[in-house]
Amino acid sequence: MNLSTLSKKYNTKAKCIAYLEKLRWGKKPVCVFCGDKEHITKRNGTTRYHCNKCNKDFSVLVDTIFEDTRLPLIKWFQLIMLILNAKKGISAKQLMRDINIGYPTAWFAAMRCRCAMINSCNSLQHIVEMDETYVGGKPRRRYPKNDALPIISRVYNKRGRGTKKIPVVGIVERDGNIVLKVIEKLTSKNLLAMLRDNVKIDKSIVITDDFKSYRKFDEVVEHLTIEHSKGIYSKHGVNTNTIEGFFSILKNSIRGQYIAISKKYLPFYLVQAQYIYNNRNFKGNLFEVYLKNAVQHEKCLLNYKPKKEAKKIVFIKCKMKKAAKALKGL
Repeated sequence: MNLSTLSKKYNTKAKCIAYLEKLRWGKKPVCVFCGDKEHITKRNGTTRYHCNKCNKDFSVLVDTIFEDTRLPLIKWFQLIMLILNAKKGISAKQLMRDINIGYPTAWFAAMRCRCAMINSCNSLQHIVEMDETYVGGKPRRRYPKNDALPIISRVYNKRGRGTKKIPVVGIVERDGNIVLKVIEKLTSKNLLAMLRDNVKIDKSIVITDDFKSYRKFDEVVEHLTIEHSKGIYSKHGVNTNTIEGFFSILKNSIRGQYIAISKKYLPFYLVQAQYIYNNRNFKGNLFEVYLKNAVQHEKCLLNYKPKKEAKKIVFIKCKMKKAAKALKGL
């Protein structure tokens, strides 16, 4: 799907609504409030339906990322297509120029789109790499208040562990999917919890660097370590090159597309990067797959603010049995 095809197939509101109804309900509308299928009446001249069982009106947009929007669905579809086709992300300013909408509208709509990219759970296995990175500005020279001090006394912001940047942990299956999460404290307990939530431990080999918080992995999973502290980055296929390569793409996208991202909304941008990476080899109609997911997701922002803490919205814990069922249903 591209913008040329999109403009021909979905160039009216009626066509967009009909497409969303097909993806959400199939042939027959279902009440979004009580789930009834048999007592539904179409409101003449509108896109709304009336449920005679619970006596409520609804449309296909209720309880989705499109609910209460004033942005025409034609432009919603264009915006979604641009985001899905931008492998390294796209800024709200660029969306504003491409679709001819206001900046606040572009930003808010893009954030709603990212809500529909949230996966309920992930299940990684086989050879798995895990590492952390730090997202933030480049280290800047700190000048003390007393400028009379010699330059040698001026210090620089620290890079890597111990910095004030935001820690982001990633787990990637080689030739498979990736999971990202913001973790404020990189303790063994927190890293192990993330590992258990996303990796089939009994079917996996986990590769990390020699950071001390990974040492307890030896007790729960087959764990291989590459000693970066000794200048060793790959040995007999043991390396974390896949996850480090992804982190390079992530940081380049932030640096090149978004310029700056707030800590508050960083998890939503990570969701987008994760979604694009996990669908990099998808051969089908990703636009259709995305919309089918979008009409099942409620908007997670209200009045430009997340309904709750962003980390809790985008990272949902689940057991592996539930994860397997979810994956089979895709």
